[in-house]
Amino acid sequence: MMGSSFSAQDVGVLDRIIEARRSVRSFKGEIPSDSTIKAIIHAGVCAPYAAIALGDTMDFRRFIVFRKGSRVLSLMNQMIKEAAKLNLDHLEKEMQSKPTLRDKTARYIQMLSNVSQIGFPKITEIPCFIIVAERKGMPSVEKQSLAHVMQNMWLEATALGLGFQLVSVIESLVETQEFARITNLPIGEFAFNGCFIGYAAQESVPRKAIVEDRVTTWL
Repeated sequence: MMGSSFSAQDVGVLDRIIEARRSVRSFKGEIPSDSTIKAIIHAGVCAPYAAIALGDTMDFRRFIVFRKGSRVLSLMNQMIKEAAKLNLDHLEKEMQSKPTLRDKTARYIQMLSNVSQIGFPKITEIPCFIIVAERKGMPSVEKQSLAHVMQNMWLEATALGLGFQLVSVIESLVETQEFARITNLPIGEFAFNGCFIGYAAQESVPRKAIVEDRVTTWL
């Protein structure tokens, strides 16, 4: 077996970064430097992708960066509100045939309801908003690839002392003409996810501890 090129100290640093990862809901006004944003994007570039689904193309992943003050952010917020409303309507129809779903999704329904009414009211003040696009292929595993991208970026942001918030409602804008115009990507060819990045305005709440032995089965 080949030896690892990483030291125990390296592994310890990675463990601390993973354990420190949190979702941040409020940010300071300071905009991260371009070099910092590029480092986070590089982490996303390095995430796994579905080579078997995409063939030989290397044009499978895009990043669209909006800095605070971008003129299109207000328009993006309006589209986010509309996407949340569509998601809420779809969920309400599904719950008509599955009544037990309402209790299980109560918090999600409340979140969608809030976003559908006001969007992200401080979106124009968010230091950095990044949309990630992943080309669709066969089999359809672009959402899994996007999850890898967001995790890599989240860990890199954590390592750099930045806060991170997923904006997954972006995925619902895939068929929106105006969104296609802003991203300059053709409708139907890409899946999307997004995130807010900036310096956290307050410390995150400690995560509830999960004991590995309680959730692991050895066979």
